[in-house]
Amino acid sequence: MTLALNAPAAVLEKLAFTNLKIATATPASTGTQAEVLDTIQVAVLLDMDFGRIAVGGAGGVVVIDPNAGSRSCDPTLVCVGSFGTSELQLTGSDASVQVNFDPTFQLTGPGVPIVAEPQFPGGPGAVVNISGGTTVVKFGAKLTINPGQTPGVYSGQFSVNLEYN
Repeated sequence: MTLALNAPAAVLEKLAFTNLKIATATPASTGTQAEVLDTIQVAVLLDMDFGRIAVGGAGGVVVIDPNAGSRSCDPTLVCVGSFGTSELQLTGSDASVQVNFDPTFQLTGPGVPIVAEPQFPGGPGAVVNISGGTTVVKFGAKLTINPGQTPGVYSGQFSVNLEYN
């Protein structure tokens, strides 16, 4: 078979494939890894304690501040005795951990339940770091005493959810 081109010689020179280079793929590899983390273990070191609270007819608010380790008491209440934050020891892999919890919980006793709001530095969703395999986190709470609250011992629990971040 013969191919005839009716083009000027200058065009044919430009069509010549004298230095044609064909690119080929060079095989490449990349590394990959995965780190398996320890399950986060939680140990309760201290339970939260609001101490003793004398209630007038109006009720009021008591706050345990986990940052300052202090307790504040509305002027309508009298707070006496020892008090303390809740302290939890987290054990796991050195990593960041997101801390979540419900916005309220209840203390129950002989009268109407008392509503409490957990207090945590940074609030729900805050991130803490486990370093050296352990860290301790502190929780406080805002306790709203009802007007005319029935005297007695009130107790409750709150849940903390932990997830590697």
